[in-house]
Amino acid sequence: MTQRLQNQPRLPLIMVGIASLCLSGCDNAQPTSYRIPKEERVVAMAPAATPAASAPAKMEVLPGMEAAAQKAGEINYTAPEGWEDLPASGIRKANLKVTTDTGSAEITILTFPGDVGGRLANINRWRGQIGLEEATPEDLPAYTEGYDISNHRGLYVRLEGGEQSILGALLPFHGNTWFVKMIGDTPTVLANEAAMKQFLDSIELEDHAH
Repeated sequence: MTQRLQNQPRLPLIMVGIASLCLSGCDNAQPTSYRIPKEERVVAMAPAATPAASAPAKMEVLPGMEAAAQKAGEINYTAPEGWEDLPASGIRKANLKVTTDTGSAEITILTFPGDVGGRLANINRWRGQIGLEEATPEDLPAYTEGYDISNHRGLYVRLEGGEQSILGALLPFHGNTWFVKMIGDTPTVLANEAAMKQFLDSIELEDHAH
C-alpha cells in the first residue's frame, strides 16, 4: 500500500510535461506552402457514360483572339445526322459533338489571323494532343490530302492514334487560317470520317473578297 501511494503523485507531473510539449509545438508551428504546377491543356474525351463527355475541352484564350475570330466573318454549315450542334462560344465559331456506342468526339471550328506557325507546326500540335510523335515535312503525304472547303483549297488531315484520333482540315482564307477538328475516341472518330467530309463540304464562309 505504501509503494502505491508514493507512485501516484508522479502522474500529474507526467501529464503536465506532455501538455507543455504540445503547447510548445503549437507555438513553433510554421505555415506550409505548396506550389501547384500550371495545368497543361490535354484533350481527353471521356466515355459517353460519364458527365465529362459532354464538357468541351478547355482552351486558353489570349487577349485579342475572340475579337479576331469575330472579325473573320460568319460561317454556315449543316450538321450530319446524329451530330449534336451546340452553341458557339468564345473563339469557337462552331461547336458540335457526336456520341456512339464506342465513345464520343467533339468537333470544333476556329479561326486565327495569319498561318499560326505554319502547316507542319499546327499538324504537330494536333499530333501531340493524341500522343503521336512530331512529323517531318516528308511525312505529310502519308496522312494529308488537298481538300476544297467553301471554294478554297485546304488540307485534310487524318491522324490515327491509339485511344484517340483526329480528323481535321486547315484552310488558309484571306489572311486567316481556319481549323476544323474532330477529336475523340478512335473508333468513334474513324467511324465518322464520311460524316466529317460531308460536314466539310457543307461549310460556307463569309467571303468579303468576292
